[in-house]
Amino acid sequence: STDILTGTLAQSGILSALYARERTGVGQKVDVSLMESQLAGLVNIASSSLNSTDSPPPKRWGTAHESIVPYQAFQCKQNGPEIQYIMVGAGNDVQFHNLSSVLGIPDLSQDQRYLTNEMRVKHRKSLLPLLEKVFLTKTRDEWSKLLEGKGFPLGPLRNVQEAFQCEQAQHRQMVQEIEHPTVGKIRLPRTPISFSSLGGTTVFGEEIASNDNPESMKKGAIPPPMLGEHTAEILEEILKIDPHSIQGLEKDGVIQCWYNR
Repeated sequence: STDILTGTLAQSGILSALYARERTGVGQKVDVSLMESQLAGLVNIASSSLNSTDSPPPKRWGTAHESIVPYQAFQCKQNGPEIQYIMVGAGNDVQFHNLSSVLGIPDLSQDQRYLTNEMRVKHRKSLLPLLEKVFLTKTRDEWSKLLEGKGFPLGPLRNVQEAFQCEQAQHRQMVQEIEHPTVGKIRLPRTPISFSSLGGTTVFGEEIASNDNPESMKKGAIPPPMLGEHTAEILEEILKIDPHSIQGLEKDGVIQCWYNR
């Protein structure tokens, strides 16, 4: 995930540099590293650690949250070969009251040990087993239906196939079928960015997904480039190197080109 985060930050830096160049006429060298991106990605964990030097180092909490309880994945009643979980977060006292009511244990939110989030964090070890026991009584999908719309965040933990087949992914048309030049049809995730009114606009051969043109989410994508696929095109169109010289560079092993013949 760090390399993906670094690439995303690099993209943001490049766009910022291009915008600055438009305003000032001065170009920039954009420098992004994996280490710096990972450190910045720690966000609240980093700020807490940096400003609480007398406190012990942050612990590993898995899916749980250090300062909000409950806020984690709970195992549900098994329905098939895979163990299933649901992620539930009660970020404030009202949400915890709502959660307790839906779970059928409303008295829990009136327990002096769990009245506030501060108290729930303090008594994490006694509270979580009570919740875990209840969540094991129903399947993940049953809990999803019961908890939906009750005023606190939740979500079923899905495997990759389930994630792409879920209703929201289908509605957003996140899967694209693309013709690859060597292996035929392949299915890939759609670029997860859409705009309000750019239907029909293309960038590097891919039509930008637009909310005012749902069909734009389905079409226009191009497959990942082959190694050297655009080398000759870039050298000729941008660097103005003539085709004969490009062929010479390729013959001498300086560059590698791929042609869709």
